[in-house]
Amino acid sequence: MDKETPMNLLLDQWLPVKTKNGDEITMKIAELGGQTDNDFIEILSPRADFKGAIYQLLIGILQTAFAPKDGREWKKYWRNPPSKEELEQAFKRIEPAFNLNTENGEPAFMQDFDLPEGENKGIASLLIEAPGGKTIKDNADHFVKRGEVEKLSPYWAAIALFTLQINAPSGGVGHRVSLRGGGPLTTLLMPPENNACNTLWHKLWLNVLTQEEVLTQNGGHHKDELAAVFPWMASTRTSEKKGMETYPDDTHPLQMYWSMPRRIRLHTSDNTGICDISGEQSANLVHQFHTKNYGVNYSGNWVHPLTPYAFETDKEPLSLKGQPGGLGYRHWLGLAVIDNSGKAKKVPAQIVQAYSNKRWDWIEDAAFIPQIWAFAYDMDNMKARCWYETTMPIFNLEGEALENLQEYAQKMVQAATDVLKTLKSALKIAWFKRPKDAKGDISYIDANFWSFTEPEFYRLLAQLAEYAKNDDETTIDKLLANWRSHLKQSAHELFDQYALNSMNEDGDFKRVIKAKHGKGGLEHYLNGSKALKALAA
Repeated sequence: MDKETPMNLLLDQWLPVKTKNGDEITMKIAELGGQTDNDFIEILSPRADFKGAIYQLLIGILQTAFAPKDGREWKKYWRNPPSKEELEQAFKRIEPAFNLNTENGEPAFMQDFDLPEGENKGIASLLIEAPGGKTIKDNADHFVKRGEVEKLSPYWAAIALFTLQINAPSGGVGHRVSLRGGGPLTTLLMPPENNACNTLWHKLWLNVLTQEEVLTQNGGHHKDELAAVFPWMASTRTSEKKGMETYPDDTHPLQMYWSMPRRIRLHTSDNTGICDISGEQSANLVHQFHTKNYGVNYSGNWVHPLTPYAFETDKEPLSLKGQPGGLGYRHWLGLAVIDNSGKAKKVPAQIVQAYSNKRWDWIEDAAFIPQIWAFAYDMDNMKARCWYETTMPIFNLEGEALENLQEYAQKMVQAATDVLKTLKSALKIAWFKRPKDAKGDISYIDANFWSFTEPEFYRLLAQLAEYAKNDDETTIDKLLANWRSHLKQSAHELFDQYALNSMNEDGDFKRVIKAKHGKGGLEHYLNGSKALKALAA
């Protein structure tokens, strides 16, 4: 292994991408610029969480080394991507931060600067869903088996490490969570699929803030040394005792893209073989790492630009997380627009707000209706229960029109939530003699209801967005009435599906009829629902 020329994520040709004509190639990151007809359209990744992490890696690199000064410069590079040479020049200052296989005591990407000793672990432990030590000891690794990942290429080991650092869940005493908490939601903007700007460069640039916008964040802006941005460039700010937390003023705000809560050092070998994740032939395989607790303990009012937050008076911002049941249109409030319906105000990620405030006007394309790509792990402390991702629209509105759409969407989601509650109550009456005492998980009804009603929600929401511009109350009332009808019809269809296809415990068909048509049943509550009646402009 050549120690004089370490592998480097910025300099090496390792990034797998797909081109417009369907070819799959590997490229250098600087080749994002100087494309021929914007050839590159997508990142290729062997894992969904790695793909989300690579997007954040590339956005972070551009945000750190190539952020536009203002809106004028942002528009310039939106219309004409930079050349490869421009990006290479911009990256020179940060290149040392992306070395992979340096000696302990030298900077290595996302690794503790000087970690001479610690607990040795197999490389699979970098993966968030990997079974923990107790799970393996108890022979309880039934779903994610041990031994499936034992060696990684240095590049995929680096991506696995980056994925862990930016999503880190609680990991035991002193093993710190990520700057955004365990399993944070990430929301990125994506161009519409059939738009001419649906290229990899535009996908990334759409998520890069101007220098002016970054300066609105708290943080030690005067701290411009590399270690203030990349914490692995100097000795770790450890957190063995109370009072050793890292607050925004202690670092540069860009460290949000490069937070490093875990103290880890990879063991790069001289072995050549097959990477167990990518299936590719690789030199310098990584089999192990060693780790130690009490890494950087991020605390205070951190607000990551790619994550939505809940704000409550006199409390620190709380990042929105992945939750059981997945992501769907009920989350559109809070991810695409502000949600004022709860005790805490849910606010979209800064990058989503930036689009609503300026970007859509800068792009100057009426057909450009982007999607929000939202993804996260659903974590139960250290346990990854599921990976969720979805896309949802964001509309080119501002001011009163945007506020109106927010209000309509809130009424629609509240009505749907009320109908779902009524549906579940009616099904319990149909199924059980004593429905209040009935136990068991019926969350599958929730999932089916939300997916069943989602297409119509977005179809009507797109129409509401058009009529919200001129505040056409007559048409808006008709659209909201359509949603009311759709919810009622959906409730009846799902009731029939569940109540008739899985007869109740004692075969009492009369109870099914009563649950649907009788007093206190489905129809009775749907006709009296205040949330449904409130569906008006």
